[in-house]
Amino acid sequence: MTSIMERIAEAETRADAILEEANRTARERVAKARTDADDAIAEAADRERELTAELLQKAQTDGEAAAAALSEQAKTETEALIRAAERNVPEAIAYLMERIEATV
Repeated sequence: MTSIMERIAEAETRADAILEEANRTARERVAKARTDADDAIAEAADRERELTAELLQKAQTDGEAAAAALSEQAKTETEALIRAAERNVPEAIAYLMERIEATV
Protein backbone atom coordinates (compact mmCIF):
# COMPACT_ATOMS: atom_id res chain seq x y z
CA MET A 1 0.00 0.00 0.00
CA THR A 2 1.21 3.47 -0.84
CA SER A 3 1.51 6.06 1.79
CA ILE A 4 -0.18 9.40 1.80
CA MET A 5 3.19 11.07 1.28
CA GLU A 6 3.82 8.98 -1.82
CA ARG A 7 0.37 9.87 -3.16
CA ILE A 8 1.01 13.55 -2.50
CA ALA A 9 4.38 13.29 -4.29
CA GLU A 10 2.73 11.56 -7.25
CA ALA A 11 0.00 14.19 -7.36
CA GLU A 12 2.57 16.96 -7.27
CA THR A 13 4.52 15.28 -10.08
CA ARG A 14 1.34 14.95 -12.14
CA ALA A 15 0.43 18.59 -11.38
CA ASP A 16 3.89 19.71 -12.48
CA ALA A 17 3.54 17.71 -15.69
CA ILE A 18 0.09 19.22 -16.33
CA LEU A 19 1.42 22.73 -15.70
CA GLU A 20 4.36 22.09 -18.02
CA GLU A 21 2.03 20.83 -20.73
CA ALA A 22 -0.32 23.77 -20.24
CA ASN A 23 2.58 26.23 -20.48
CA ARG A 24 3.91 24.53 -23.61
CA THR A 25 0.44 24.57 -25.19
CA ALA A 26 -0.02 28.23 -24.25
CA ARG A 27 3.36 29.17 -25.79
CA GLU A 28 2.48 27.27 -28.98
CA ARG A 29 -0.90 28.97 -29.20
CA VAL A 30 0.61 32.41 -28.64
CA ALA A 31 3.25 31.72 -31.32
CA LYS A 32 0.56 30.51 -33.74
CA ALA A 33 -1.61 33.55 -32.99
CA ARG A 34 1.35 35.83 -33.72
CA THR A 35 2.08 34.02 -36.96
CA ASP A 36 -1.59 34.14 -37.97
CA ALA A 37 -1.73 37.86 -37.13
CA ASP A 38 1.42 38.55 -39.17
CA ASP A 39 -0.04 36.60 -42.10
CA ALA A 40 -3.33 38.51 -41.84
CA ILE A 41 -1.49 41.83 -41.75
CA ALA A 42 0.57 40.86 -44.80
CA GLU A 43 -2.57 39.79 -46.68
CA ALA A 44 -4.33 43.04 -45.76
CA ALA A 45 -1.32 45.07 -46.92
CA ASP A 46 -1.23 43.16 -50.21
CA ARG A 47 -4.95 43.71 -50.77
CA GLU A 48 -4.60 47.39 -49.90
CA ARG A 49 -1.80 47.75 -52.46
CA GLU A 50 -3.98 46.03 -55.07
CA LEU A 51 -6.93 48.31 -54.30
CA THR A 52 -4.71 51.38 -54.39
CA ALA A 53 -3.31 50.34 -57.78
CA GLU A 54 -6.84 49.76 -59.10
CA LEU A 55 -8.05 53.14 -57.83
CA LEU A 56 -4.98 54.87 -59.23
CA GLN A 57 -5.60 53.27 -62.64
CA LYS A 58 -9.27 54.31 -62.52
CA ALA A 59 -8.32 57.86 -61.53
CA GLN A 60 -5.83 58.03 -64.38
CA THR A 61 -8.39 56.71 -66.88
CA ASP A 62 -11.05 59.12 -65.60
CA GLY A 63 -8.56 62.00 -65.70
CA GLU A 64 -7.56 61.20 -69.26
CA ALA A 65 -11.21 61.04 -70.30
CA ALA A 66 -11.94 64.37 -68.61
CA ALA A 67 -8.89 65.95 -70.23
CA ALA A 68 -9.96 64.65 -73.64
CA ALA A 69 -13.48 66.01 -73.15
CA LEU A 70 -12.15 69.41 -72.06
CA SER A 71 -9.73 69.46 -74.97
CA GLU A 72 -12.52 68.67 -77.41
CA GLN A 73 -14.71 71.37 -75.86
CA ALA A 74 -11.87 73.91 -76.08
CA LYS A 75 -11.25 72.94 -79.70
CA THR A 76 -14.93 73.42 -80.54
CA GLU A 77 -15.03 76.78 -78.77
CA THR A 78 -11.80 77.90 -80.45
CA GLU A 79 -13.14 76.95 -83.88
CA ALA A 80 -16.32 78.94 -83.17
CA LEU A 81 -14.24 81.97 -82.16
CA ILE A 82 -12.14 81.66 -85.32
CA ARG A 83 -15.28 81.52 -87.49
CA ALA A 84 -16.68 84.58 -85.72
CA ALA A 85 -13.40 86.42 -86.17
CA GLU A 86 -13.24 85.45 -89.84
CA ARG A 87 -16.74 86.89 -90.33
CA ASN A 88 -15.49 90.20 -88.91
CA VAL A 89 -12.30 90.37 -91.03
CA PRO A 90 -13.89 92.19 -94.02
CA GLU A 91 -15.41 94.78 -91.69
CA ALA A 92 -12.10 95.22 -89.87
CA ILE A 93 -10.23 95.65 -93.17
CA ALA A 94 -12.78 98.20 -94.34
CA TYR A 95 -12.40 100.13 -91.08
CA LEU A 96 -8.61 100.09 -91.35
CA MET A 97 -8.76 101.22 -94.97
CA GLU A 98 -11.02 104.12 -93.97
CA ARG A 99 -8.60 105.16 -91.26
CA ILE A 100 -5.67 104.94 -93.67
CA GLU A 101 -7.48 106.96 -96.35
CA ALA A 102 -8.52 109.55 -93.78
CA THR A 103 -4.89 110.13 -92.80
CA VAL A 104 -3.58 110.37 -96.37
